[in-house]
Amino acid sequence: MTYIYDNFTNTGILGTLAVTKNWIVQLGVVASTDTMPWNIGARIANPDPNPLYPGTTMLKDPGAQPSATVGLRWTSDSGRDDIYLVANSINSGVWGYDNLNWLGGTYYHKFSDQWHIAFETWNIHEYRVPNLDNPAAAAAIANGGTPFSPQIMPFNAPSAAHCGNATALTCTADEQSFLLYVNYSPNKLNNFTFRTEFLMDPEGQRTGVVTNYVDAALGWQHWFSPQIEVRPEIGYYRSLNANAFNGNVNAGIPPSRNWAVIAASDLIVHF
Repeated sequence: MTYIYDNFTNTGILGTLAVTKNWIVQLGVVASTDTMPWNIGARIANPDPNPLYPGTTMLKDPGAQPSATVGLRWTSDSGRDDIYLVANSINSGVWGYDNLNWLGGTYYHKFSDQWHIAFETWNIHEYRVPNLDNPAAAAAIANGGTPFSPQIMPFNAPSAAHCGNATALTCTADEQSFLLYVNYSPNKLNNFTFRTEFLMDPEGQRTGVVTNYVDAALGWQHWFSPQIEVRPEIGYYRSLNANAFNGNVNAGIPPSRNWAVIAASDLIVHF
């Protein structure tokens, strides 16, 4: 789930400098997440002025703005330990198309040629996210008065938040994730992975449900050759506070189950 709901595509310029054999520094400027630079400052008509967007026009994507990325990586002399800290797509954080301000880090440790672990944690957040529990904010979304209302963006629009009260028009939505991999490689062509994860979505802005999630999975990565790799996996997912599975938001089917078992696989061609 970590890699479903976090940042994906950042368009911009990034520089990487190896200061020493142990330290790497990264600096960059991007146009936020999952948006293009030409969306910065672009405006569209507002068919329903409202308390959230009171003007007759509004930004096409309020989250499209110049954003900073900063990274710092340390690797031990032995190469067995690695810490990588990143602040990605940092800007005003206003509700936009995946305008996720991302703060996170990874830690890798190699015990031997057969065993190693990887740990990742991140926080993603947005400010001034419309409150679905507020009637005026919910009406603004439903009536076309936001850049991401269904009349303007009928598919894949960013979600609003459940702020936990009916008075606030907006609130801060943040999510926290923790992810651990334990890897065993018996030989050069095979690796077995046990993965555990804990994901918190307290405003339901990323997953659509106000709940925390846990999951555990077993995976196998097998190389038929240096070019061809296959990765089957089976995982058990559970939502702790509410049903979050076996539904379809686009079809109007609410979730009816708090667990899911998912088997998946992919084929990778390296070139």
